[in-house]
Amino acid sequence: MRPIRLISLILVLAAAQAHAIDGRTILANMLKAEGSVAYIAHEVTTLAREPAVTSEQTVYRSGFKGSRVEYTQPDLLKGEIRADDGKVLAHLIPKDKLMVKRPSRIAGMREWAEHSAKALQKGEIEVDLVGKDKIAGRNAYVIELHPRHHHQGKRKLWVDTEKWVKLRTEDITPEGTVASLSYYTKIEFVKNIPDGKFHVETPEGYRVEREEGPIRTMPLEKVRRMAGFQILEPSYLPSGFKLAGAAIIPFRDGKIVSIRYTDGVNTLSLFQAKGETLNPRFLKRLHEGPVQPGRGIYSWRKDDLNLTIISRISMDDIRRVAGSVK
Repeated sequence: MRPIRLISLILVLAAAQAHAIDGRTILANMLKAEGSVAYIAHEVTTLAREPAVTSEQTVYRSGFKGSRVEYTQPDLLKGEIRADDGKVLAHLIPKDKLMVKRPSRIAGMREWAEHSAKALQKGEIEVDLVGKDKIAGRNAYVIELHPRHHHQGKRKLWVDTEKWVKLRTEDITPEGTVASLSYYTKIEFVKNIPDGKFHVETPEGYRVEREEGPIRTMPLEKVRRMAGFQILEPSYLPSGFKLAGAAIIPFRDGKIVSIRYTDGVNTLSLFQAKGETLNPRFLKRLHEGPVQPGRGIYSWRKDDLNLTIISRISMDDIRRVAGSVK
């Protein structure tokens, strides 16, 4: 879907609901703002791991034009910069004197907005307006998103009542706990951000690593032809989940195939790699049986393939999906 078609689709959604402020209207307006609004903000992000990891960063965002993140906390990340100009994501790591250049993630952000807009139009996402709040000194609507077919976790968003930018995000597990949250403590809306802000020059004395990979997802059949090994798929998926696409990720001297499924709110990613592609220490653990490296992650071996599922759905459902992979 071209950007102009995405904008048209979102405008139709927003116009159809213009008579009243409800959850669907707020989400439609937010999706439109994702691709157009420019701002500078201070952000706090927490991942509920063991132990929990919290970072602070300054964010520069100009819709789908570009983004820049400058980390200020913790000390482990302080000074790192991620700048994405829509073509290359440059990651500057001062402590290692390293510049890593990856494919842009802007295309993925656009694809997420496109998919969400289509799912909203088809009625595959339920959106509830659950209240109002104040974030970063600005008024916000609070909405909850969950798939129509089931309630395997949900996403809670705080959306600016004037600019329609999301100011806070919480991903909530099926058990009701917050798996991750991100929110702005300050935000300044601007007309534009100079293109140069989305570029980072490599300092003298830094080594450069390039990570090649697909910018966009591809049809599974195309990935199947390119993979070089037999790709396995699950015969069971939780209600509402559909194939969203696949990708090939170069890794070490091999390839990792990623297949992504979604129900409109939650995602489920199945990764598979042949033989000895992964880290040797991790492979040793896999040979001893299934491994759960973290919440929502399940890894196992099947014949000569190493497989991993990552999702926010319940671990029981993750194991059921894994057991159906063939």
